[in-house]
Amino acid sequence: MSEAGTILIGVGDAILADSLRFSLELEGFDARLCDERSLLPLLAANNPRCLVLDQEVFTKLATGRTVSDLHVPVVLMVGQRTQRLMERARAAGVTHMVETPLLGGALFEEIRKALDGYGRADGNSSS
Repeated sequence: MSEAGTILIGVGDAILADSLRFSLELEGFDARLCDERSLLPLLAANNPRCLVLDQEVFTKLATGRTVSDLHVPVVLMVGQRTQRLMERARAAGVTHMVETPLLGGALFEEIRKALDGYGRADGNSSS
């Protein structure tokens, strides 16, 4: 595992997921792919430092529990930040959000913020 730690990627689109995994590995992260079914076993086996979810996987996961139960910072990728979505994500324990399409280093920046801010009283990002 790299010094930066393991990032679990829960993204419904397999091509995007693989692309994210590759990009995160280039940034020095150990990245693993998961979905809402494989997430819990991977959390137990890998002791990840961060979870990156897309809106589709978040919706499926959020029906049974809050992501704050997972005890890792969560970066949620969304198509558009709406008030309703932001409220739902905060209530579920999402620590950071980034809008798609992913431009420049926006996702990497949010992951780093999540890792740096996790465990603080206010780890939520406004960007």
